[in-house]
Amino acid sequence: MDEKFDLTKSAVLTHIQNMFEEMESDMALSHQEKYALLEDALEQATDTDELRVAFDQWYAEHAEDLDLELEADELWMQAVNEDSLDEEGDW
Repeated sequence: MDEKFDLTKSAVLTHIQNMFEEMESDMALSHQEKYALLEDALEQATDTDELRVAFDQWYAEHAEDLDLELEADELWMQAVNEDSLDEEGDW
């Protein structure tokens, strides 16, 4: 194989790798921003019902951008089921 082939192949691979790294970086920043928005929304809540309302509003606003595979109810249940329960099974 000639040198031009090797250089071209390397240039294409490097360019695509750099593009993917930039996309990953942008995605990570976007996710951090969405998470911060959720934190802010939940900070305003004063009880569990308000937490749920804030979560549902955040989900409605951002789920499409985040391309979440689960519905709000499923995410909520996963989150609260992973949370610590006291020995009697109460919150």
